[in-house]
Amino acid sequence: MTSAHIVIDTETTTITVTNEQLDVVTFRLPCGASTLHRLHLTTDPPLPEELTNAIGEMTDHLVDAGRELPALGNVRGISVSGASIVAIAAVEYGGIITSSTFELSRAAGEDVFRTLATESRSDRRHNPGLPSQLTDTIVGGCCALVALFRTLHLDVVNVVVNGEQQ
Repeated sequence: MTSAHIVIDTETTTITVTNEQLDVVTFRLPCGASTLHRLHLTTDPPLPEELTNAIGEMTDHLVDAGRELPALGNVRGISVSGASIVAIAAVEYGGIITSSTFELSRAAGEDVFRTLATESRSDRRHNPGLPSQLTDTIVGGCCALVALFRTLHLDVVNVVVNGEQQ
C-alpha cells in the first residue's frame, strides 16, 4: 500500500510518499501555516476571500505535487504532522492529546477551520488545546489542512502528535 506523511511546518510543507516497494520520494511545497497567514490573512478575523486565497494557494501547490509525485494519487494512508496540525487536533479534542496519534476526520477538520477562521484573535486564544504561540498562525494551518482534505479527497488523516509542542 502506498502511504504518505505530510509535514505542514511554518514556512514549508513536505510530502513524503512511500510505495509498496518501499521507494521513498519527497517533495517540498513553498508554503506552510505562517506563510499562508502572512501572505493572505490580513484582517481579524480573516475575510472570506482571504481564506479562499490561502486555501487556493495550498491547493495549487498540492496539484503541482501530484504532477511531480504521481503516486500521491494512489495513497491509501496519510499521516500529517506539524505544530499547527497537532493544535487543530487538540482543539477538536478539547485539550492536550496524550496519545501518539489522533484520527482527524475531514468533517472535524472543516468544523475546526470554520470555528477558528470566524473568531477574532482575542476570541480564538480561548480555545482549549490551542497553544498561545499559534493564536495568530493557526488559521493558516487550518487553510493548509482544509486544502489537503479537499485536494486529495481525504475522509480522514492520522495526526502524528509525538514530538510536537502543545
